Amino acid sequence: MSIITPLHITRKMSINIILFVLLGLCAPAYAQKTAEGFYVSNSNDSITTQIKIPMSLFGSVDLSKLIFKVEVIDSINQTSQKFKPGDIKSFGFVFENINYTFFSQPTITKRNLKFLQPMLLTPATNIYVFKTADQNGRAVGTFYTLEKNDGSYAFLSTGIRNLDNFKEVLKEFYKENLQLQQLIETKFKSRMAIEKDIINIAKAANIL
Repeated sequence: MSIITPLHITRKMSINIILFVLLGLCAPAYAQKTAEGFYVSNSNDSITTQIKIPMSLFGSVDLSKLIFKVEVIDSINQTSQKFKPGDIKSFGFVFENINYTFFSQPTITKRNLKFLQPMLLTPATNIYVFKTADQNGRAVGTFYTLEKNDGSYAFLSTGIRNLDNFKEVLKEFYKENLQLQQLIETKFKSRMAIEKDIINIAKAANIL
């Protein structure tokens, strides 16, 4: 006959407490949230669907995961499907009264596709962006994809150390527009104004 000692009880209780805490931490991560939305296929079909809202390990909303993939859920038969950048053209949804739209676009290089959010959409130039953050949620870097209406791209990021490099990239991007190149030469005097300068140049491309 086995004898249960206080030590055995203590160990068993400790294991149960640890398991309970771990389950408590992990449970929120599996609490599924969805939002009314849509996606646009590569054949330009717009499909109404439910968008699964990605969650962090600790149960908080983590929309940064949508850069890499999106999961859609058929509201009728509850089947799900995952799309990576390149599988579809775009998707969008409304979550907590905020509209979100993501486009499959290249970043850093033409082959490196991600789902990017639009910062500016104009007839001449579109700007898409994604931002990286550290474990505390503080911004680390911002990456910009500029797309002209002829399908050409330029890639910029706050990681570029020399501000003159911003001018060089954009002058090459708009090399056929001498007026715009003159405007570009007056920009990028401060790192604090990088984003504002990029937006102003893209807007000016519509009128110069």
